[in-house]
Amino acid sequence: MKYFDFIKRLVTFKKYPLFRTVPFRYLLLNILILSVFISLPVITSLTSTVNTFGQLTEIDDEIPDFQIDNGVYRGEDSLISLNENEVLFTSEITTENADELSSSVLFAFLNDGIYISGIQNGTFSYSFIGDITDDESLKQFVTSQMSSLYFYIFLYVAIYIVVIYFFIFTLMLFLSLFLSFTAKLAGRKTDYMNWFKIGSYIMMLLSLPIGIIAVFTETFYWFILLIALIPYYYYLKKLPQQKKTHS
Repeated sequence: MKYFDFIKRLVTFKKYPLFRTVPFRYLLLNILILSVFISLPVITSLTSTVNTFGQLTEIDDEIPDFQIDNGVYRGEDSLISLNENEVLFTSEITTENADELSSSVLFAFLNDGIYISGIQNGTFSYSFIGDITDDESLKQFVTSQMSSLYFYIFLYVAIYIVVIYFFIFTLMLFLSLFLSFTAKLAGRKTDYMNWFKIGSYIMMLLSLPIGIIAVFTETFYWFILLIALIPYYYYLKKLPQQKKTHS
């Protein structure tokens, strides 16, 4: 497939000038794949959270007695272990102190709101789950709404990827313009769209290890992108010199 031919050219440092022939749809596909790779930690964390939440049906007798009264948790403190994850019920910790929670806690009922691991600014007021007002309504929600919950998570992930997609597209567009401008200053014959096309392949390939590492370490090692300087520099060296005009 022609798409993979360009990947082979990139990693083998061959025929870089021919990246100008990359169809625009490949560029869009690369940015989509890049967005998915970057979103991997969010996707895996949310999936794990929902799966853990769903397992509460198996141990509903361990859910403590509680009530949500005027947006405040009132009830027993309890830490429920589900495989390697935990669900916390406590009135001692507020959403402002959610960073004190153990990394194994995927879902928590806190004093003034809930905590969901894997979501940026992952604390919400209890109005976010208005149908859950006590332990009985929580049990009923888990039993009857799990299929809908997966749909909402899918919707959240889709929106998240779309936002990342347009952010990356804009960022790479300006990066391509900057690199093309730099190449012109160096006396090279260049075009920003060529930089855009080759850059989409470079970033797509490098985002894979970044995303996988982040899934296991919860840390984005952005310095990996420094490797992009190698093919970028090689491409710059392959650009022909601009013809000098004589007045």
